[in-house]
Amino acid sequence: MRTLLASIVLVSVMAAISLAQNAPQETVCEVHINKIKPGMTAQYEQGRAKHMAWHKAQKDTWSWNTYEITTGPNTGDYLVSSCGHPWKDFESRDKFNVVDGQNAMATMGNTMAGETMSLYVFRSELSDTPKTTVPPYFSVVFFHLKPEGVTDFRSAVKQVNEAYSKTNTPRHTSYWYTLANGGTGPEMVLVQERNSIGDLGPNTPKTLDEIMKEAMGDQGATTMTTIRKAYDHTESELLHYRPDLSYTAPAAK
Repeated sequence: MRTLLASIVLVSVMAAISLAQNAPQETVCEVHINKIKPGMTAQYEQGRAKHMAWHKAQKDTWSWNTYEITTGPNTGDYLVSSCGHPWKDFESRDKFNVVDGQNAMATMGNTMAGETMSLYVFRSELSDTPKTTVPPYFSVVFFHLKPEGVTDFRSAVKQVNEAYSKTNTPRHTSYWYTLANGGTGPEMVLVQERNSIGDLGPNTPKTLDEIMKEAMGDQGATTMTTIRKAYDHTESELLHYRPDLSYTAPAAK
């Protein structure tokens, strides 16, 4: 009996270790919003380009993408992000961040009215596989969730993904993120690739409700009701990628 119990415990421990090893690693995006002083956009862009050249000279191992915010409350400001980092990557950035901040102030400080920083976790289980190239635009929808609706919302998003696959309905490449720190939560963010502003329109004549109905019948309608009850409100914006103001780190050897 004692031998059998020991065997069961051993099998359970090995299974837990295996699951932990096979689980996808959580990765994080560091996101900065640069608010620009009126009339200082050109000067800011010149400073941003100089600051990215500084990152290149430092051989920074993090890539930084810059986007002009073209719609929404932050229109005219800039979003600067670095993504794909496990949490442990942040542990060794303190010294670099000090000199990074000093150079940013020297090159752009007088052009900015303020800055915010947030951390978002990439939800790989809900998202498409990230591409190696950056599209011209990203549409962004912020879902401000009710605390009691977080679990239901995530489960419903998985069902929506399944419905698109089951019905072979085309859609824009999509990525989901969860706010980890630096804002009002709970919040989930849907980011979708766009080739142009005109690409904001639907790429299928069917509505999401119709797709869910086709894939899941009455359960599809229930899923849509669950989604709509899970969030308080949404906000949206369009990001325009600025490769001239961005920095791509050298490939790791």
